[in-house]
Amino acid sequence: MAEKIKITFLGTSSSVPTARRNHTANLLQYKDEMILFDCGEGTQRQFRKAKLNICKITKIVISHWHGDHVLGLAGLLQTMIMNGYKRNLEIYGSKGISKKIRELLDLFGIKDKELNLKVIEIEEGVFFENSEFYLESSFMEHNILTNAYSFVIKEKRRLDKKKLEKLKIPNSPLIGDLVKGKKVKINGKEIDGKKLLYVEPQRKVTIIVDSKYCESAVKLAEDSNILICESSFSKEEGEIAKDHGHMTSHDSATIAKKARVGRLYLIHLSQRYDVIPKKILEEAKEVFKETKVAEDLDSIEV
Repeated sequence: MAEKIKITFLGTSSSVPTARRNHTANLLQYKDEMILFDCGEGTQRQFRKAKLNICKITKIVISHWHGDHVLGLAGLLQTMIMNGYKRNLEIYGSKGISKKIRELLDLFGIKDKELNLKVIEIEEGVFFENSEFYLESSFMEHNILTNAYSFVIKEKRRLDKKKLEKLKIPNSPLIGDLVKGKKVKINGKEIDGKKLLYVEPQRKVTIIVDSKYCESAVKLAEDSNILICESSFSKEEGEIAKDHGHMTSHDSATIAKKARVGRLYLIHLSQRYDVIPKKILEEAKEVFKETKVAEDLDSIEV
């Protein structure tokens, strides 16, 4: 069975937090990876509430340098140091983030030797890749340089373990050839690797925060199993949303529909909808039925 991707919504408010919703932060866990997307004020406290260990964070990915997306970063890094963080931490963001992180560390007296930190400035496209997954970025349309991101687990060909057991195939270097779909002889018997293989399909999670509706958002989100998308305004506030570089519930749902995603989760709700998220949800569902409004500390798997 495929290892699950787990997403925890640590903060689902927009620029003004409420008693119900914290500033923006989304955590993605896959095997040994723990990737934090944005780090709004209070994020480290949300980790505590969710019973998650900040010292397991491997990567922090920043969408843009607005306060509600980065004000928790200094405190998080300080707490990681005080808790004996020993990993190599990577922080990703668009052009200029290296200087901003340097200034942040200097402002709070965080010394380089206290943290094994690497800051990477990224453009559009794939910016991290290994044999199992990759991270991809695309520029959005906001009032400052802003990125949206996809986490993609690659399609894999796997051997069916039950078939292997049934055929009583022992552990052997020839297993590698079976994985490639080759025919091999084991114990005098010819085994066709193609008949033992199955395809584990690609899985994809896309996170779009702080952007007005744009075709680049649709393209990035294409065929995502999960789309996490901002929904700051209601449908009737379309012009206000555009002026502020944000989306309405209708915009988010339209992206989900056009991109053929599996499920849509709405985040970054304005404080005016804090106690009435149902309005945002109903508007979105008129366009895309598989929609939910995410609440702080909700977690989902794919």
